[in-house]
Amino acid sequence: MKLVVVCLLSVAAVVLARPQQPQQPQQPQQEPVPILKQASDISPEGAYQFSYETGNGIKAEEVGSLAPADNPEDGNVVFAEGSYSYTGDDGVVYTVTYKADKNGYQASGDHLPKK
Repeated sequence: MKLVVVCLLSVAAVVLARPQQPQQPQQPQQEPVPILKQASDISPEGAYQFSYETGNGIKAEEVGSLAPADNPEDGNVVFAEGSYSYTGDDGVVYTVTYKADKNGYQASGDHLPKK
């Protein structure tokens, strides 16, 4: 009987001695951002386009197509180009335009470093 009591007290001591989880601060509830516009189209051949605009000023659009890879064993590759914009914490609207093709991903924007 003493052994059972000692075991229970030992388990209780271990449980009570474990580090306590710090209290996580409550994150303020944010309202969902509405989608103001959204469009997309996908062709059976693999070409596509999409665009959207949100209530917080984010805008994006992209068009893409399939083309044969330089190496026929690789099948087809996607070529895409588009842009997106958003308002930064500083209140400035940032816009990025990009192209992705056999030369890789190339992005440009007034706020991005130039080559």
